Amino acid sequence: MMPHLTIDFARRHAIVPAAGVLLLIIASVWLMVSAAMMWIVGQNNEFARNEFEAVDNHHAVPKRQAPTAPAPGAELAAKQSQAVMRELTVPWQELLSIVESYAGRDVALIGIDQNPAQGQLRITAEAKDADAMIAYLKYLQRSTLLREAVLNTHVVETTVPGTPIRFQITAVWRKP
Repeated sequence: MMPHLTIDFARRHAIVPAAGVLLLIIASVWLMVSAAMMWIVGQNNEFARNEFEAVDNHHAVPKRQAPTAPAPGAELAAKQSQAVMRELTVPWQELLSIVESYAGRDVALIGIDQNPAQGQLRITAEAKDADAMIAYLKYLQRSTLLREAVLNTHVVETTVPGTPIRFQITAVWRKP
């Protein structure tokens, strides 16, 4: 059989201990103080952000205006001045020193032309024989200032005594 169940609806409720009530009050006060401090910090943060934006706007670089259309002659003058600057910045002392200081006596320089826009140097010379021509080309290729030294043309002068070889080398100089 089933045990007898007794339900008492009129019984007094258990009394909450004083320590529990005290802990509840302390926690509630702590929660309110924390919420108030958080609100104060948020207000300070908003104030600081507004101050920062005001200072940033005060020291901001003014926006650049759209460039005006250059005068018709200004573009031509700019190109001409750039061409002059390219010619003035050619390291002639170093280039001539490298081209002329070849130790071999079997190569004679005939002419040197330049193209500053492309940084090119065209050397025309005569060599005693093909080996001297190749040695001079290799000498220029080993140079620190010149790069891409290439033999363009060569012609054996059969009408000249000793049959020298006239040749042309194009080299590009390194821009400083």
